[in-house]
Amino acid sequence: MKEVLDALVDGKSFEFVLEEFQLSKYELLAVLRKELLSYQKDFNLEQMDQLRTTYLSSYSMVDLTGQKVMLVSDTHFASKKENPDYFPMVLNFCHNHGIFYLFHAGDIGDGLVEADKNYQTPMKQCERILDVYLEDESIRQYLLGGNHDYKYLEHGIDLLKVLSSEKKNVFPLGYTQSYFTVFGYPISFEHYSKKHSSYRLVEYPFVISGHAHKSRFADNFIKLPTLSDDIHYKNLPEGVPGFVVMETTSYEMHFDLTFSRYSFDSLEPRKEEAYTYQFVKKL
Repeated sequence: MKEVLDALVDGKSFEFVLEEFQLSKYELLAVLRKELLSYQKDFNLEQMDQLRTTYLSSYSMVDLTGQKVMLVSDTHFASKKENPDYFPMVLNFCHNHGIFYLFHAGDIGDGLVEADKNYQTPMKQCERILDVYLEDESIRQYLLGGNHDYKYLEHGIDLLKVLSSEKKNVFPLGYTQSYFTVFGYPISFEHYSKKHSSYRLVEYPFVISGHAHKSRFADNFIKLPTLSDDIHYKNLPEGVPGFVVMETTSYEMHFDLTFSRYSFDSLEPRKEEAYTYQFVKKL
């Protein structure tokens, strides 16, 4: 991908390079990040600073200032514990509550880990995922790949590309970790990356992550519940299937991010708890 980086160093815009090389935004950001964290010395210090500036001006996949956002994770479609009844309930909830953005934090599919007996090959799993992953023209869906989804790459299948090419209004975020912004703040949207600070190109104050199959609100991060019946903490209300809704409220000098967790009780979503985080607005 050196020719891609050469084009950026030569002054071509980020958008021009995306179109010229037929790349998704997450792919170009991944190329940039890999170069900036490597020690290949293909470029001099001035050129590296130019690449860093390009990355830092483009890292956010979408700005969600003022938006209400549906957050889901770990659907594990094509696995023994999938429950495809949950996803249409989530989309219906979005319609009923004026939500036009949905973010999936990874492990969309099984990845041949605990496959249902009907989906024992990568192609059969992909066909199953395409069948049950619903598109919606009024809801923009952003998909992050998790560790299960990454396993499809070993079979030459990029599940994110498959879904974004076959489904309307679906956009890939890349694998493991991505960013969106709210009032200028970068929010790290992760499956389970836990990046050491020395590997961060962007300093972010808050993390939203999946993978744990257990919702949790902590000082500077939240964890999302699973949207499957793969329940790891059966005796805890935080461990049951569900989703989280993020809302922003703006004030003169600060803004709030409020996260409300919903669980499924007889397939009907029920609000369990909410937690609000406050951020000082940047001047």
